[in-house]
Amino acid sequence: MSETKINYDQEDDVLYVSFGRSEHVTGVELADNILLRLDTGKTTGTAPRAVGLTFISFERMMAHYRERPLSVPLANLRNLPEDLWQAVLAVMTTPPVSDFLAIGLSLSPQVPPLPERLAA
Repeated sequence: MSETKINYDQEDDVLYVSFGRSEHVTGVELADNILLRLDTGKTTGTAPRAVGLTFISFERMMAHYRERPLSVPLANLRNLPEDLWQAVLAVMTTPPVSDFLAIGLSLSPQVPPLPERLAA
């Protein structure tokens, strides 16, 4: 695997993180300002691999999330086709992507409204 390269475009406030090159790149929007670039491996018959990450409005994002981490619900990605969903999970949970993004689990119970009690 090639060396990670980081480039920052100050004028447009975009941080580019490159993990290598590929002729078969698919972009997946992880959040409003984070794009994952990956090679799903479908064309070449290889395992999925990350090609890079793009952080849009990087300075603003870092200023806003210094106090607490950015939370990106993976449920937002469930609209992806199953094979792409599996490829995204595979590359997000392993280096080099996991060196830049920490994947965590949080639980938010979705409790339906309870019926009102009837007076006896």
